[in-house]
Amino acid sequence: MEDGEILALLRSRDERGLYELECKYGKRLGELAARILPEQDAAECVNDTYLAVWESIPPKCPEFLFAYTAKICRNLAFNRVEWNHAAKRSAVFVELSEELGGSAPDISERIGQQELGRAIVIRRYWYGEPVKELAEAFGYRESKVKSILFRLRRRLWNALKKEGMV
Repeated sequence: MEDGEILALLRSRDERGLYELECKYGKRLGELAARILPEQDAAECVNDTYLAVWESIPPKCPEFLFAYTAKICRNLAFNRVEWNHAAKRSAVFVELSEELGGSAPDISERIGQQELGRAIVIRRYWYGEPVKELAEAFGYRESKVKSILFRLRRRLWNALKKEGMV
């Protein structure tokens, strides 16, 4: 079923819309949540995502249904991580935040394949994929993926600095 049809069902408050949403995107949402949470929490997070979608459509009418539901799922998963580890920190998220927040020397070379860099950044920082999986997916060594991420973080830092946002 197409996204427009699923949205029409949800707007008309037909519960089949949730069923169709689950059939079309349930596996991908589950994988997204499972990268962030343990299995039981991930399943719960996906169910909470369906509830949040049900409660928000209408009045909202997203243009891209998967992106909309994935954003909700991701935010719920990170909220659950915060709740689970209120006084502690998970090593995975410390690693991600250290990557994003750490300082580094200036870029000495530009990345020639901007689309590849964007794909790696999105898969690393949006979907939370481990560096090892990214290396396998793109056919690089882990050190190459780390280097790409490092350079792109530095470019972002410089751009934010130039705009006076840092």
